[in-house]
Amino acid sequence: RTLTAAVDAARDVEQALVVDDEARDVLVAARAEPRRDDPSTWEQVREAHAALRALAPRIGDPELRADLLDACALLTPDAGASKGIALAPRELDVLACVAAGATNAAAADRLGVRAETVKAYLRSAMRKLGARTRGEAVVAARRAGLLP
Repeated sequence: RTLTAAVDAARDVEQALVVDDEARDVLVAARAEPRRDDPSTWEQVREAHAALRALAPRIGDPELRADLLDACALLTPDAGASKGIALAPRELDVLACVAAGATNAAAADRLGVRAETVKAYLRSAMRKLGARTRGEAVVAARRAGLLP
């Protein structure tokens, strides 16, 4: 029992450190006062959003996970005006990875699921967004305010 408790505590510490590193990276990027017309700025925001969305499901603490998802919502302020398009959280996670340039296998590795699962979520999101390709799905999600 002692060993199990120690392993559980070590996992909690590991998760806290990962979240701390991600949050520190986002804060550094936010404080850099980037130019809004610079495409690389938006790419950094999109990469941070994808990283945070991929990290959130791995957090065991429900309050911390909710806080992390709230931080993701700050990066997509127009999500409330999504024109009636409602994507499941995992569909958004997959789209965020795809938007960052990940293949199905890379997205699966990042999200801790199988590539077939990523493909199914992506297909579902594409159907809801009326898109025929991965690229069209990302563009449609951005236009709907679901992705930065």
